[in-house]
Amino acid sequence: MQGKKEWSRVLYGADYNPEQWPIEIIERDIVLMKEIGVNSVTLNVFGWGTIQPSEETHDFDKLDFVFDLTERNGIGVVLATPTAAPPSWMLGKDPTLLKVNENGQRVTHWSRQAYCPNHPLYRKEIRNIARTLAERYGKRSNLMMWHINNECILHCYCDNCAMAFRAWLQNKYGTLERLNEAWQLRQWSLVKTDWQQIMPPVGGMTHTSVSLDYQRFLSDGNLQGFLAEKEEIVRITPDIPVTSNFYSIDFLGQIHQDWAPHLDVISWDSYPPHNDYAVWAAFQHDYFRGLKKAPFLLMEQASSNVNWKPYNPAKRPGMMSLQSYQAVARGAEAIMYFQFRQSRGGVEKYHSSLVSHGTESDNRVYREIGKLGHELEKLDGVLRTRIHANVAILFDISLIWLVDWNKTSKDLVYREAVTAFYRPLYEANIPVDVIRPQSDLSDYDVVIAPMLYMFEEGVPENLRSFAERGGKLVMSYNSGMVNGCDVVEYGGFLRPIEDVFGIVVEEVDALEPGMSNRIERSDGKSFRTDKWGEVVRLNGAEAIAVYTEDYYAGLPAVTRNRYGRGEAYYVSAHPEDAFIRELLLNVCSSAGVKPHIPNAPEGVEVSVREGKGRRFLFILNHNRAPVELDLNGVEGTAWKDLIQGEPVGGSITLESYGTLVLEQETTQG
Repeated sequence: MQGKKEWSRVLYGADYNPEQWPIEIIERDIVLMKEIGVNSVTLNVFGWGTIQPSEETHDFDKLDFVFDLTERNGIGVVLATPTAAPPSWMLGKDPTLLKVNENGQRVTHWSRQAYCPNHPLYRKEIRNIARTLAERYGKRSNLMMWHINNECILHCYCDNCAMAFRAWLQNKYGTLERLNEAWQLRQWSLVKTDWQQIMPPVGGMTHTSVSLDYQRFLSDGNLQGFLAEKEEIVRITPDIPVTSNFYSIDFLGQIHQDWAPHLDVISWDSYPPHNDYAVWAAFQHDYFRGLKKAPFLLMEQASSNVNWKPYNPAKRPGMMSLQSYQAVARGAEAIMYFQFRQSRGGVEKYHSSLVSHGTESDNRVYREIGKLGHELEKLDGVLRTRIHANVAILFDISLIWLVDWNKTSKDLVYREAVTAFYRPLYEANIPVDVIRPQSDLSDYDVVIAPMLYMFEEGVPENLRSFAERGGKLVMSYNSGMVNGCDVVEYGGFLRPIEDVFGIVVEEVDALEPGMSNRIERSDGKSFRTDKWGEVVRLNGAEAIAVYTEDYYAGLPAVTRNRYGRGEAYYVSAHPEDAFIRELLLNVCSSAGVKPHIPNAPEGVEVSVREGKGRRFLFILNHNRAPVELDLNGVEGTAWKDLIQGEPVGGSITLESYGTLVLEQETTQG
């Protein structure tokens, strides 16, 4: 964030919505914030209707009061533009501002994000409110950051979006002839002869190419709104960093890699499942850190349970702190919550917060939040340190849509396929960057591309160069099937880099439940496969495992090809976890990639952040029982417990859901 205001402490706090509370509650909340170590709050996320009750009037009294109060108490402000929640007067001024959903129905105004992001009135008013806020609060000493909009994943299918979509397509393809060819519209007599014939895919996906481009268009449309606000803000406050909080990748709507260059710092909202939370969150921390290969902000999480999942169990004692430390261990420089005080009404009134209904601050959750807040005060040295990874996993968020639309088996899920290849590395405590396929791969020794179904422009050349230079490339089944328009290339699958893998994929077999196969390695060890198989012919590669059943018994299942100075592996089946684990750990070992703590107990996560002559080792116990750990095998000496301030070495016991943060001085910069 060169030239931008920086903070000198790990940010700790929550969304705070003063429009919901009387003055006496706000004053009490500031006291509670100080008590538990809150040093920053996100203000005004949904407060547009309060600060601008009509088109002609503004009322900043309460927001001014909170700014004054936080400033006096040394609490920083992340100031949001409230553009995720346009007020009723604006939506009443032009009813076409209300968005149209995928089924073609115009929504009513009973929720946030009820607007069309491409509507000219919306674009005009978001500039106005962003400029007004920057002019009023831009010089405040405790203004730390701008937070534009909120979880900006708007989907709209109205006439305004149809018109904007046509313009977007004209800019991308130039002519209808090119569009017809790119989308292969001669099939089913879908050729378009006039731009007006192109409409949003109302009713759901019926043609994959148009639906893919429409999702790209929606992400770009939301981005244009963000950029409009940012332009007004940066013109007035060029030194204040700007972000926009991403939702987790399970909520589709933004192509984050297109947004990332426009954010000064990445921020995201984490709401993990109760079970298997550690792998779920670790993957996304690695993904969002990978967008800029830099530290990020955890902008929202729940203090305990949420209210909107099918089941919403409370976080067990210690779990909230552990999840917060996991974020810091994997690159976070802020631990924030939604929200400080539980709302009294609406659909989120049972979403947990720092101050709850009833007992308010006299409860287990509040005490754990306070303990964590004061511990984080000792971690300021972690700021602006980095995580160094020699392994990358390629992840394309567009494939969540595409694999779902194109899969020949309902059991084929892109996120699950990627997680199957991420999990062994996570469990072995091997650092990983999760990056897009077009990224620079020169920093990595091993690159893993699970189910890379689509090869966008430049991706094949990127993979070829990586292997040629000496990298070890691992790719799984259902990869290289189509180009960036979801169209199969002439010559079949893996085009144009089938020679890198030294194979020809002849046929795919999407298995029904109850169907399976087995693969056998050269050492005689056998593994079960299910969901998917491919008939593969060797064309220079060697088979390191073969199928043993069905009509492709004896044919290659997993191959290795020496290409340039590197190697390319291809996994044509969906094998059990044990096979993937052994394959990836062997590939990493042969590349000289090792875990930070070899043979760490199961369920113990280890991460290292380093820089500025300092090194920090995070050890997290995700088990429900204490574990013993031997630190003698850890690289380096003279480790100090950063929380307790005491030297640590030898054998230690880590309590259930416990965290140990160690610091070691180094000579590196």
